[in-house]
Amino acid sequence: MALFSPNPHAPRRRSTASEQSRWLAALTAIAVVAASCLSVRARAAALEPVTLVVVERSIVQDQGGWQVDYRLRHEGPTEIVAAPAEIQAKLEGWVSNSRIANHAVPRLSSLSILGQAGWSSTSEVIASADDHQRCRERLVLQIWANDELDSPPITAAKPAVESSEHPAQPLLSLAPGAVMRVRLRLEHLHALYGDYDPLLSQRTVELHLGSAVLRDLIPMEREQYLALPKATWPAPPEDRRDTRHFISGPDSLHLEAHVPGNEHYKFAERPVRYATKMRLKYWYLIASGTDGGCRVRITQYKETPTVYKPLYDAAQEECMTKVGRWTKVERIFHTDREATSLALEFRLTDPNNTRIGEVWIDDVSLEPVLAGPTGP
Repeated sequence: MALFSPNPHAPRRRSTASEQSRWLAALTAIAVVAASCLSVRARAAALEPVTLVVVERSIVQDQGGWQVDYRLRHEGPTEIVAAPAEIQAKLEGWVSNSRIANHAVPRLSSLSILGQAGWSSTSEVIASADDHQRCRERLVLQIWANDELDSPPITAAKPAVESSEHPAQPLLSLAPGAVMRVRLRLEHLHALYGDYDPLLSQRTVELHLGSAVLRDLIPMEREQYLALPKATWPAPPEDRRDTRHFISGPDSLHLEAHVPGNEHYKFAERPVRYATKMRLKYWYLIASGTDGGCRVRITQYKETPTVYKPLYDAAQEECMTKVGRWTKVERIFHTDREATSLALEFRLTDPNNTRIGEVWIDDVSLEPVLAGPTGP
């Protein structure tokens, strides 16, 4: 049996006013703390970056560079609004290319873009005072606020001084569920290898568009094709063509010893890939009675930002001797390991200065001799 039994009929003591006040103050404090916690969580959620979802991604080699195209969807709950300074991109990777001696060992390439400073950035991969050794890489960013590549991209804003009276205007506004496009171009800047040998690596990508962020890993470890120059020789001007003789109509190049300036013709320089096996083909017809003969000369050149010179040791010259009938010539040679361009010249020789002779030349072509796949 309990020593003290509660009496159910005993009257209950009422809370005093001071006790009620203390309880009310405690509940108010709890409510304030809870609201504060919710407010902090809300602010933290608002500040947390929204991840952009990759709808589609393509990685394409472009000669000695790369082009990465994204279609990105904004799946956050609120609109993305990005001012110039809030558009940023960073790419990093250890780049190499075993085809190039200087790039046999991986080297770090780190590229950063701040929207207010422009949408391109250049990094030094191999620093050198010699243009033949120096290697750089450039990153170019393009953004479309919609899903249409045909529409003009957003233009990078010029740097401006921000103030409370003149705040930075947003460049990009993206509603929830909207799809946008982003393009990243990587350019290999090297006097000899830049147009043909891409820098190979896995690249980390971090792209910030206001409160939205994209993080990605881009595989670029393999060349997709062997890059070659896309230039060709144009047809000679009309006054240097003759419709009376040709292999492939309607005309052919005509050399005339008796017309000053027409005794020779030089096909302009065109880019070539260094150290590449090439095939030169053409047909020629030397008129009977021509005094002397005709010669063809291949001249190779080296060009860098500070140097332009003929590579005399790589020059080749050949005499055309068959007279009175169309003759086909096919010649295999290699471009020099430092060559960047090549010119072709046909010239009538006139050792006795008689100025007698004519030559017709047709179907001139210069092509690489390669076993593997070439450009797209």
